[in-house]
This record gives sequence, C-alpha cells and structure tokens, in this order.
Amino acid sequence: MNKEFAGGYSAAEVVTLFKRRLPALRRGLLRWFATHQRDYPWRKTENWFHLLMAEMMLRRTRADQVVPVYREFCKRYATPGAAASARPQTFARILQPLGLAWRGRQLRDTVHFLKDAYENRVPAPADDLEEIPGVGPYSSAMLRNRLFNEPIAAVDSNVARFVCRLLDRPYHAESRRDREVIELANRFVNSPRSRELNLAILDLSALVCKPRTPRCSECLLAGLCETGRRSASQS
Repeated sequence: MNKEFAGGYSAAEVVTLFKRRLPALRRGLLRWFATHQRDYPWRKTENWFHLLMAEMMLRRTRADQVVPVYREFCKRYATPGAAASARPQTFARILQPLGLAWRGRQLRDTVHFLKDAYENRVPAPADDLEEIPGVGPYSSAMLRNRLFNEPIAAVDSNVARFVCRLLDRPYHAESRRDREVIELANRFVNSPRSRELNLAILDLSALVCKPRTPRCSECLLAGLCETGRRSASQS
C-alpha cells in the first residue's frame, strides 16, 4: 500500500487513524444499527442447531429468500436427530426453494454428523467447529461469536469491503483472506457488544456500503471513513 489516501495520509498513517477512530466508529455504527437493523428470525434464536442451519442456508443466497425455508425447517426439526431422521423427499422439498442441489446434500451430511457428535449436548468453546461438514472460517467465527460471545469478526466479502473502504484501500475478492483486513475487523468487533457489531457491519454493507454504489452521503460513518472523506472532497 504505497498510495496516498484522502488528506494526504500514507497507508500506514491511515491504519493508525483507523485504530484511533475505533471508539467513534463503533458508537456511530451501533447508533445506526439501533434504527436500521434488519429483522431476521435466526437473529433471535437461542437454538444453536437452528443458528448453524441458518448460516449454511444463507450461503450464496439472499436472506429474504431464506426466511420462509428457515421457518419451515425450524418448525419441523428442533434437533439434529429430528432432521437426520427426516424422509429424504421431505428434506429436499423444504430446501428446494433455495436452489443449488449440492446444498441439500451438504445439509444432510451436516445433520447426520451433528446427530452423532452433538445430539445430547451443545457445542463447547473447546470444540473445533470447523470439523463440522460445511462449516468454514466465516461460519465458525459467527457461531463462536453468537454461542460463546467470543469477540471475533466473521469476515466475509461484505466485512472485508467495509474494512477496505474505511481505509480507502482497493478491495478485491480475496480481501476477505487478507491477514491485515482480518486483524482490523477483529479489532473493530473486540468489544462487549461484539455480537451487535458483527451484525451491524453486515447490515450497513447491505443497505449503505453497497458493493457497486456506496451511499457515502447517507452514511453516519462517512466523516471517519477514508472513502467517505474522499467522496465528500470530490463532490
């Protein structure tokens, strides 16, 4: 990162500014989230199994499309054992609106694994959740944050884009794997309110900090964000 940023800062200076601005960024984001947060049923559940199923259903699928499928699934199957014993045709019918045939097969593999590993207990902080079929770094981080209140960021493309824009740093598809981006995202959510911050970043990225046309003029964080500051200086 050799470019100069808004205000003439170097890349290293921008990272330092980001760290200094964290308290104000968190406050602004949580204030925005209190009014604009999206209302999804998986955000209210205390059932770890349903939470995990939601994370898997949401992969490559719009959240609004997942809502009716998730609700029917949860109504029928409260535990991994109940889902594992479901008739394959019924299981496939419930998931069919989500498309992607591999997803149904993956979910069946997951529920059978969960039945054997977790039927009589809930996951514990010492468990490696990535051993569960279909659970990768993002889903594991989101689950650990929700289940155990671990102050870690669930970094997907939306979160990586948000962090890159705060730094006015070029974003690309692999930014979500960038060690510095992950470290800064973890710094951002390292707070007693980490659960809200993780969700708030997702919602701001979906509603304001959009992939192609960010609405910097509407963003409460624009004055603390290097991309927002550059956008204001050019308008």
